Amino acid sequence: MYGKKFVAILFTGALMLSSTAFAAESMSMSLEKAIGLALGNNHTITQYAEDRESARWGLSATRRNSGLRLAWNNTTGYIGGKYYRPNQDYYAQYHFYYNDDRFNGSETPPYHTESSNTFTLTMPLYTGGRLENQIEGAEYALNSADLNLEYARQYVRYQTAEAYYQVLQRNAEIQVQQEAVNYLQNHLDTIQIQYEVGTVARADVLSTAVQLADYKRQLNSAWGNYESAVATLNNVMGIPVDTALVINDELDDTPYEVSEDECIAYALEHRPDGLAAEYAVKQATAQVGATKSGYRPNVTAIARGILVGEKPFESNHNNQEYWQLGVNIDWNIFDNGITAAQVNQAKAAERRAESQRLQRIDQIKLDVHNAYIAILTAAKNLEVASSAVSEAENAYEIAKVRYIEGVDTNLNVMDAQTKLAQAKNNYYAALYNYNVSKAKMEQVIGVPVQIDALSYYTAVAEGKTSPKALEEADVTLIYSDGEVFEASNNN
Repeated sequence: MYGKKFVAILFTGALMLSSTAFAAESMSMSLEKAIGLALGNNHTITQYAEDRESARWGLSATRRNSGLRLAWNNTTGYIGGKYYRPNQDYYAQYHFYYNDDRFNGSETPPYHTESSNTFTLTMPLYTGGRLENQIEGAEYALNSADLNLEYARQYVRYQTAEAYYQVLQRNAEIQVQQEAVNYLQNHLDTIQIQYEVGTVARADVLSTAVQLADYKRQLNSAWGNYESAVATLNNVMGIPVDTALVINDELDDTPYEVSEDECIAYALEHRPDGLAAEYAVKQATAQVGATKSGYRPNVTAIARGILVGEKPFESNHNNQEYWQLGVNIDWNIFDNGITAAQVNQAKAAERRAESQRLQRIDQIKLDVHNAYIAILTAAKNLEVASSAVSEAENAYEIAKVRYIEGVDTNLNVMDAQTKLAQAKNNYYAALYNYNVSKAKMEQVIGVPVQIDALSYYTAVAEGKTSPKALEEADVTLIYSDGEVFEASNNN
């Protein structure tokens, strides 16, 4: 009685899980479409896009330092004491022109407020290479940001593929468990008939019913794993996690026919993070040049006008109205070794950047090597798992025939069925690992998502700006269902 009630509860739970999936809004999905949605909605890409935007404005600000700058300074306040007593001639003139009896040239003047306005227009003429190197460094920072954004896109593509393949695997597990339930249900029906005619013992009926209940429990768990996998994929794509997906794809077993050496060579040329590390070295080199400007003079063109009066923009105090046009030269002839220390500091940062670049190259080679090993291992496991499925199917068929003929036990039949289900699950797990390992290889060698990193690097080397280089390196993603998706954060 307990067993039948338990089986009923499990089966009801499985129906509830499946009905929940169909209750949610559904969406037809393919791998290409999933990647497109992730590229447009993923927060990681948004963050790297904002880093790129910050670098773009940083370059703009650095460039503008080489242009005209107009500054205004105003000081307005109450004055008193002996501030204006020394200039007796000015105050006598004030008395003469304004006929003010309160002031005769020896008394305190009749105003107690003063407003001073200074307008300064400057433009750097020579900075000893500081501005030029700072601009160059800011350009390299933008180049790095462009490539790091593409690297983020490549990671998100891999992350999406991994989640998508997990959904396919979980769906296959449901099919395996449903098939096991159906097989064992048919077997139970058969031995129930045999029991009624007295050819098998009741123990066989009971043990089969218990095993069927366990299979249904595993089917229920398979549904739960599938729903979790769908929610994970939805989260990566940036859509509601309870969205039901309609997927008609299957895991692929196409052989990977590219050699490891070819993969490494491609990765060294196309990995965005590897090329970004080169720009980091160039940026550090530019910073060394900017720091060396401390050894040289700074020459600035300057135009200045000053107004001092009782009210803002008046010039009726002490004849303080004048303008100045000329050149300002600033040169630290002796700074007690500060510049030399700063240059050595910048050179240390340059050497560190070069070390990081070499470390990145080593990491790229290691990533490709490990990914290639993963593909080979997954391929071998897939071959073994496929063979195991064939053997398990034969073993199950033999066990069924032997049981019907009365020369084998029901326990062996159920054991053969369990091993068949496990062999099939192992096969789909191996197939999942094989597909994921190929997707990982795409990431670690730098297969383009939106821009080809090598084309971008070549365009920059030819003197093209970031927008022009992005335009030349652009890779359009056109998916099999005819839809075109572009990252919403493409700048």
